[in-house]
Amino acid sequence: MGFGELVMSEIPPEIKEFFNSFPGQTFLVKGRPGTGKSIFALEILREFSERGNGLYISTRMEPRRLYAISPWIREFIPERNVIDATQRKLRRSLKLESERRIKTFDYGTVLEFFKAIYEDAEEMENPMIIFDSWDGVISHLNLDGEAASLTQSICDFCRDLETHVVFVAEREEQTYVDFIVDGVVTLRKYWIAGSPVEEDVKNCMVREIEINKLRGIYIKQPKYLFTLKDGRFRSFSPFMEKIPSTIKPTKDMDEQHLTSGIRDLDEILGWLSPGSFNLWEVGHGVNKRYDQMLFQACMNVIANGGGVVGIPPMGSSIITRRMDNLVIYQPETDDVNIETSSFLGVARQIRERTGRPIMSFISIDTLENIFGLSNSLKFLENVFSISRETGMLSFLIYIMRSESPLSRFITQAVDTHITFMDVDGALAIRPIRPPKGLYGITSDEEGVRLIPIV
Repeated sequence: MGFGELVMSEIPPEIKEFFNSFPGQTFLVKGRPGTGKSIFALEILREFSERGNGLYISTRMEPRRLYAISPWIREFIPERNVIDATQRKLRRSLKLESERRIKTFDYGTVLEFFKAIYEDAEEMENPMIIFDSWDGVISHLNLDGEAASLTQSICDFCRDLETHVVFVAEREEQTYVDFIVDGVVTLRKYWIAGSPVEEDVKNCMVREIEINKLRGIYIKQPKYLFTLKDGRFRSFSPFMEKIPSTIKPTKDMDEQHLTSGIRDLDEILGWLSPGSFNLWEVGHGVNKRYDQMLFQACMNVIANGGGVVGIPPMGSSIITRRMDNLVIYQPETDDVNIETSSFLGVARQIRERTGRPIMSFISIDTLENIFGLSNSLKFLENVFSISRETGMLSFLIYIMRSESPLSRFITQAVDTHITFMDVDGALAIRPIRPPKGLYGITSDEEGVRLIPIV
């Protein structure tokens, strides 16, 4: 698989349960322009309708443009099923051009409306219908005063026929549609401010879907991080560790470009330099959910014939891992000189045993708790200078919480810097050095995957 490749769409489980629980669900997708509403609506159709049974009604999207933006939807929505909502016959079906124009819409009128829609479409057994956008349809039909009546009649009609219908709206605020339909979601796009310690770091984008209402369904998690990579919708559920017992080793590109053991991270950082110092900053709410990435990095070094020595964060699951040439070093005294000498002695032994530079990781919080601030700096300075002189380390990872008093010192001394973040329960990283956008973290049988939020 290539960098950040999407394997499949992921729709939040509450929404899956909603559409699977009853036929004829009515659903509103709302949000400001550019938030991904159309792609999400198409993803819903792809997930819950059979091939060829999609009906897409729009005032702005012709088939050629729809397939150019979302080529994967062609097999679900045939060209004839992309209906132009500006056709005069739709107005005539609702008797809008009659002198005796009605102010409410009965079942028979809505039946004529759908007959006009189906007239040009291919034959379908159980269609799923998207109105994109419903605001545009109402505006073109000049039905602002009768919009609630028409919406209610269409929802009643589709429930009777057990046909799912999705309305797309170009606004966030609550309207009459929110009260009529069975389910409502809001899509948003917002920006996270730059880093307080890295001047070159710009704001980065976050995409969020909020579940406002799902009639009859318990909403366990109301908000999800999502991406539109490759023109597909994918949400991120809370990250759970899936540490494999073995891995397929990732090789270094060459002697000057070392692998972290996580191929997506290599692509983001531009690989690691020999002897590099790399900071993993841990934001609020992340806890120890980065453990899988850390252990995967260790496993990869060992699988390639190397060794690892590390001072882990307190409570890290890596403490319980048992592997040849992985040494978990836990200082036994608060004497920084003794512990520095002992730590480097262990590193030398592993290097002599493996015959190659080793990987190391050091928890800044653990050092602070044992040595205090000034002696923690002394420990780090000693490791830094000796490893630079001897070439003992292939690369080193510092693990530090965002609130650490040592953050300004550490951030100035490292070659790469990523920040782990909790975003709506999902685990994400934000590369600070080099500066990049946000990446959602997931995992499969091959290990950790990093997917850009676009």
